[in-house]
Amino acid sequence: MTIYAHKLRTIDISITPVYVNPPGRVTTVTLQDPATSVMTDLMHIRAITVDSDQTITFASDLMKHVGVRMLVVIDHGGLLGGLITARDILGEKPVSIMNSERISRDEIKVHQIMTSVSQLDPFDYADVEHATVKDVIIKLRDAGRQHAIVIESRENADGYILRGIFSITQIGRQLGMNISGDGHMQSFAEFEQLIA
Repeated sequence: MTIYAHKLRTIDISITPVYVNPPGRVTTVTLQDPATSVMTDLMHIRAITVDSDQTITFASDLMKHVGVRMLVVIDHGGLLGGLITARDILGEKPVSIMNSERISRDEIKVHQIMTSVSQLDPFDYADVEHATVKDVIIKLRDAGRQHAIVIESRENADGYILRGIFSITQIGRQLGMNISGDGHMQSFAEFEQLIA
């Protein structure tokens, strides 16, 4: 029996540019586009996670290393424990903990300053599928948040899976705006003109 293999050809790339980060990788959107077009879909992209017992120094270094401003926090059972953002790490929470517990900054753990799962107010993926980019911006603005998670019910099982993440910085980038991830409500100033 003869087995034929598909012929693979090679390409001479010495005279043609090969982009490491393809141009146009960020998909541009409008306010009327589906909300899913600005959601980081965790069915296709792996979430960057950190253990709840890690230090905030470790979390900060991880954010810098992978180029994100938010990490998904995993608890002892491997379940969603919450979120930690660069704003949490650089804000007042660490200073307050250092003063009240008389510990150094390097001793502060992620679980001490993260937004716990009980405070997240996630979106349901079933609703997100019918929402627009504008709907997401308004919801984030009204909640005063830079990020939101999306959960989806598990088929034939109890509980939910973490399905996606919204980031106001990413949404701004896809709308062609340069939105700073450092601010709080000021990040929404440019969006206000679009929404109006």
